[in-house]
Amino acid sequence: MNRSLAQWLADNPGGAVVVTGLLGLLPLLGFGFAFFLPGAVPGFVILERGPRAGLIVAFGASLLLAGAMLAFGRPAPVGLIYAAWVLGPPLVLAVLLGRTQSLSLCLQVATLAGALLLVGLHVAFGDPQQFWAPFVRDLAHEMKQRGLPMDLEQDGLVDTLARTLWGWVTVLTMLLAMCALFVARWWQSLLAGDGRFAKEFREVRLGVALGLAAACVLVASLLTQPVLIDDMGRLFLGALVVVGLAAVHRVVAAKEMNSGWLWATYVMLVLMAPFAVAGLAGWGFVDNWTRSWRRSVTPA
Repeated sequence: MNRSLAQWLADNPGGAVVVTGLLGLLPLLGFGFAFFLPGAVPGFVILERGPRAGLIVAFGASLLLAGAMLAFGRPAPVGLIYAAWVLGPPLVLAVLLGRTQSLSLCLQVATLAGALLLVGLHVAFGDPQQFWAPFVRDLAHEMKQRGLPMDLEQDGLVDTLARTLWGWVTVLTMLLAMCALFVARWWQSLLAGDGRFAKEFREVRLGVALGLAAACVLVASLLTQPVLIDDMGRLFLGALVVVGLAAVHRVVAAKEMNSGWLWATYVMLVLMAPFAVAGLAGWGFVDNWTRSWRRSVTPA
């Protein structure tokens, strides 16, 4: 992305619709890492041109994705549901960012919304294992028919995946929405030429209340068995990883660490995810608590 392309997206709603639709097709074609990109375009348009323009872009892209689903032999409503998932949360957060100019508040709202969503899902649908097991078994059967090496049934992953799927879907939704928002804000900063996004991202935090809630939930998830608590733990873990990444960027920008550590962090997130997630979440918790406490005791 360069400044001229960002300007073109901001000035051409029709082009933004097409780009959003094309980006939305990438995950369906096997590029799973691109799930956050479709929401970045209408989010950027909202930041630059206001909510109405961004909603028009999202609506047009949703129709394109519904049509693409028909071309793939799937019902059009599937495309609309998919569009609502990848475009809806980033749109809401972009509107919030446009009004508050606070990435931290957006992360806090996204985390709280994810927690409320988890409670609603567990209350409305009951035991997630019973709800999801038939769907996961169908997926396992399809994977076996296609000759894929992983056998979910034999590896004992059906029950585990079914039990934790609400949590993973919620965490993924929150992280994708925040990544889309970060990209949208970066494009806006690129267009303005002020470089403010980097500084804003490095200051992202959860705050005292959510930081304390995250600690309590994570400890409870280690000591107790309720699925809802485990799902909440995953959600807060994801939020703390975002804060941890922001802390790494801030330390590198302050020349307190070599920039190679930043690249190593992202490589570890890909190759050694469990260790990297645990380390970043721990760093994120300490950094969040330290900065939030300092803000609370510093006189206005």
